[in-house]
Amino acid sequence: MIKLIELYYDSFDLACIIHSLDLGEKTAGALLEKLWKKDNLWLHPDYRTDERQWYMDVHYWTDYLCDKPVIDKEFPAIQRDFKTFGKEVEDATFLTDYFDIDLFFKMKRLQILYLDGQDYVRMKLRTLLKAYGYKRRTPELVRYFRECLLFYHMQTYLRGKEECDIGEIGLDEMVVMRVT
Repeated sequence: MIKLIELYYDSFDLACIIHSLDLGEKTAGALLEKLWKKDNLWLHPDYRTDERQWYMDVHYWTDYLCDKPVIDKEFPAIQRDFKTFGKEVEDATFLTDYFDIDLFFKMKRLQILYLDGQDYVRMKLRTLLKAYGYKRRTPELVRYFRECLLFYHMQTYLRGKEECDIGEIGLDEMVVMRVT
């Protein structure tokens, strides 16, 4: 069973999305502002009431991803600084069993709602699986896909806007995802 808390957007997720989409500062700022105002319920509960902390943490992780080798050398000092404030930073808190797939659905939802100007994303199911190192669908993976789609209010369709179940279509079918 999926832990719903893992599906909320946290600062590291947003930094990964900003970094992987190579969003400029202005676009990234506009995205964060829209998320704060329109999608606050999808933010991790720790951030829903502290906009300043939200922005600061996203910017911290974005800077980290841009300059990872240098910052990695300073990680012990960063951990000490966090402990001074009664907080801990652990690598494991930012990763789930399906971390990359979490990020896929988070990114696609943001692209559909706020970035690309299209109200859908289209790809072959095989391409999605291959991108994350899978060759076939396991029942557990399909269940995870379904839970992510449900959580992010996304629906899958075949051509002609025919609703479909991601666990029952062929691997080479073109799948369209829309936010409902």
